[in-house]
Amino acid sequence: MNRRRLTPLLRIQFVGLLMLLGMAALGARLWWIQVAHGAEWTSQIRGSSQATVRIPSVRGEIKDRNGLTLVQNRASYEVDFYLPEMVKGYRERFGPPPLAEHRAIISGMPKDVKEPDIVRIVNNGVVPRLEDLDLARDYNSKNLERHFRNDTEVPYSYIKDIDFPTMAKFSEHDVGLPGVDIAIKPVRSYLYGALAAHILGYVGAPDDTNKEEARKFTFYQGDVDGKSNIEKWMDEYLRGEPGVRYLRRNAKGAIDGVLKEDPPRQGANVFLTIDARIQSITDEALRAVSRAGAVVVDPNNGDILAMASVPSFDPNTFIPSIKKKDWEALRKDEADPLVDRAVSALPPGSTFKLITALAGLRKGLNNNKYSCGGGVSYGDHFFQCWVASKHYTHGTIGLEDALKVSCDSFFYQYGNAGGIQSM
Repeated sequence: MNRRRLTPLLRIQFVGLLMLLGMAALGARLWWIQVAHGAEWTSQIRGSSQATVRIPSVRGEIKDRNGLTLVQNRASYEVDFYLPEMVKGYRERFGPPPLAEHRAIISGMPKDVKEPDIVRIVNNGVVPRLEDLDLARDYNSKNLERHFRNDTEVPYSYIKDIDFPTMAKFSEHDVGLPGVDIAIKPVRSYLYGALAAHILGYVGAPDDTNKEEARKFTFYQGDVDGKSNIEKWMDEYLRGEPGVRYLRRNAKGAIDGVLKEDPPRQGANVFLTIDARIQSITDEALRAVSRAGAVVVDPNNGDILAMASVPSFDPNTFIPSIKKKDWEALRKDEADPLVDRAVSALPPGSTFKLITALAGLRKGLNNNKYSCGGGVSYGDHFFQCWVASKHYTHGTIGLEDALKVSCDSFFYQYGNAGGIQSM
């Protein structure tokens, strides 16, 4: 059987047809990309060639009735680690990053998960360069790992509130490390220290990161929250509007410049009825009695001119965040500097024993005697007498002696015998 062979002319025509079909397919594909979906691809390319950074808002100032500024903002410099950029930079310089395994809950089930070992990446890829510039600092590796797993969108603060010479040294040498940056953030400054601390309050980091808002930015820098008193009560007015910084990425995806910046807007200023001069005079007078509170009111209109409580505390201790030892010292201080004695109710303690004694006398209990065994049981609870801490008791005792030694056990029983109605 003879096979029909293609002539050279037919072969050329066949190859030409294949080429035409290929060019037509390529043209159709280019039309689909450039015309039909051009806007979509352009948007994606632009998005991948830049990064966005949320700039924290600037809080408004707090002033007294005469316009004297009591609380303002100052610039704080800190070294931040943008951990995803750091991992990417490590991969470009050294190859695949080291991995670490940890137990995670996925779909309700515990599983072993491998992820970049961020501690080794920082120690091997970043710290040596910082040590060369005498800028390395100790940090909590566990906190770094936790931050990498749970708050990747938020920069990790490596050094907080550094001084200007350190910042200048960092900027001068241009460390050239991906993911390492100097951030300028506004922080609160309480200009007169402990003056009116119980009125002004303090600020601190939010309890939780706003994940939904954080996802809108490549890098997220959150605001501080008012934690107590005026800073908390007027937070919605003091809080400003955040800004956005647009960063340019090069062909490798690394950040190499700033495209533009929309600056943050400052919040509203808050004016108090307090007169700082009267507040200072009241504070000074109360210090003579160690623990006290006082309120000065304008009789003409009821304005609070001063509201003082001593001892007090310096809100600057909480900026940028209070150290654990400082918090424990405040909390365990027997003078209770965190208590606002101007408005807070305090337990009456032994002063109420006089009321109990008078009520008992009116009920004819003046000759009653009771035994102090170091405390008294009522129901399931044992109420101790202060003397129990001295490892002895007051024995059987009457009203006169109970007042002399301030016996808690006696007055528990004496008051119970007289009844609540007698008081």
